[in-house]
Amino acid sequence: MTHVSFRELVRQELESTTFCCYCLEPQGDKWHCCQENHFVPFGDLYPQDQEDILDNEMDEYEGGDK
Repeated sequence: MTHVSFRELVRQELESTTFCCYCLEPQGDKWHCCQENHFVPFGDLYPQDQEDILDNEMDEYEGGDK
């Protein structure tokens, strides 16, 4: 699998995840984060925030920093 297609696969999996609007942590089982309860789907985050999350996921998968 190419790097690009794997990145798109990760993006597709993240589409069903909600994130804190402020710190971009996944909601998981939390009811609040950053003293607020504002969670949004991955696709509703700013494009740069989406790319940052994808970069972090790719770094984690590849086992290191860029």
